[in-house]
Amino acid sequence: MKNLKLVLSLTLILTLLAVVRCSKSSDPAPSLVKVSGNVTYTNAAGTSAVASGAVIYLANATDTVSTTSDKNGAYHFLNVKVGDYTLTGKYNTTNTNASGRLDGLTFTTLTPVAITVAAVDLSKDVSLTSAGQSGIVAINLNYVWDAVNSKYNQPTLAVGVWNYDNAHSPVTFEFPYRANEGTFIGSFAQTSKCVVAFDPNNLGTSSIDVEVDLASVDTRTPGGRDNLLSSMDNPIWSPLSVFTKLGCISGTFGIAADAALPSTITTNTKRYAQYKSTSIAKLGDGFVAKGNLIFNGKTVATDLWFKGVPEWKDAPIAGGGTANGRTYAGFEGIFKIKANADFSIVSGSVNDATVTIHVTIVAYRL
Repeated sequence: MKNLKLVLSLTLILTLLAVVRCSKSSDPAPSLVKVSGNVTYTNAAGTSAVASGAVIYLANATDTVSTTSDKNGAYHFLNVKVGDYTLTGKYNTTNTNASGRLDGLTFTTLTPVAITVAAVDLSKDVSLTSAGQSGIVAINLNYVWDAVNSKYNQPTLAVGVWNYDNAHSPVTFEFPYRANEGTFIGSFAQTSKCVVAFDPNNLGTSSIDVEVDLASVDTRTPGGRDNLLSSMDNPIWSPLSVFTKLGCISGTFGIAADAALPSTITTNTKRYAQYKSTSIAKLGDGFVAKGNLIFNGKTVATDLWFKGVPEWKDAPIAGGGTANGRTYAGFEGIFKIKANADFSIVSGSVNDATVTIHVTIVAYRL
């Protein structure tokens, strides 16, 4: 029995020695290093800004890993083997653009950044840029109130002529109620002017001029927030509409009747909010319009971020339904304002909250 134990012990020792010798001679520990750097993007002002929450990808011929930059825009890959890699990245301005709505614009590396990892830590900054948006058609719209004929004009429905679809082009707003709780939302039923000349291949001559009738506010809230009309003699929310009641939201906007109700609001200059661009350029995977927002008697420089909706043709849905045969396209945009600080809106409901405005423009042609 003692001889058997001795033989087993010697066998185990020899096996361990062989394993140690093999691991030292043929399996050297790989060199593992750190790849890190800072991520920036070029913002709407044309300056470099920190891309907090950007996703950075590190790839070689067989594998891809990713990491997210911190609040300072710094990224880190640990335990990277030596070899050749590429770095790519993307950054969304809100990091929440997972829905159908435009929540932000995305900046990317236009081409992968090639790096070689040696046996020392590597520092490589990544700069993300604007690629713009492809596949967007040129659109011209001319929708304006016709004071002579008391109606909103539209081009004659003809093949190739773009028309503004007011009914499906809401302008909505949202803000935290009293700057703290919940989300208060509303919309405007009537865009009183929509004059657009947009050509993605000639942004230098493109322009946007949109005016919203604030009297058409709709918060879908009972209790006196919204305005009421006295008759349907004129188009709903036309400049000549007669109102039997002005809700509290109109007072917030500074809108008052011309005389004792029922009355019009034809002389009140605060009834309309207008955005007029001064330039349009690529930004992220979309565009930015720089311009002025006129609201509550104030004019403030405001950036409107937007993306185009590619052309699509109305067709019957599966299993039935009807189609109008029209071709549709349009835009979806977003901008933010400080209602009190920028436009002197004094309201306990808003306080000093930031108000987010979503703008939708739907166009169609035959």
